[in-house]
Amino acid sequence: MIGSVMQFAAIVILLGIDSVLDIKFREIPNWISVAVTFSAIFNFNSENLWGLIVAAIFFFVALFTGKIGGGDVKLIAALSMVCGLWSSFALLLFAQISMLIFYGVSVIVQKLRGRTADKSLPFVPFIFIGYLVMKIFF
Repeated sequence: MIGSVMQFAAIVILLGIDSVLDIKFREIPNWISVAVTFSAIFNFNSENLWGLIVAAIFFFVALFTGKIGGGDVKLIAALSMVCGLWSSFALLLFAQISMLIFYGVSVIVQKLRGRTADKSLPFVPFIFIGYLVMKIFF
């Protein structure tokens, strides 16, 4: 129990820092992905390694579309090792849904202002939201 709370706290802090860095600089430092991976020590379960399947799928989507950055792929791989297979799928689903909602609202607001919405968004804040929502429901 204590291990899972420590792991959750560590990941929330790391994703919070990473979200700010991704918004400001569009950069995801490698040390954050490494630290998320090492947080698995707090609550290790070998079955969680199945989550790497999600990371592999995410990697191939990034590779073939060119629309997802390498830092996002590394962060998803780290979180997938910590969360496991189904939780990783849920995390990505909730991240994508929150990004879609944000983008939809952004397009509407920008249209009302007579501007065009950005086509590129930092993904880590949505990964953070996906992680929190996943933890609530899983």
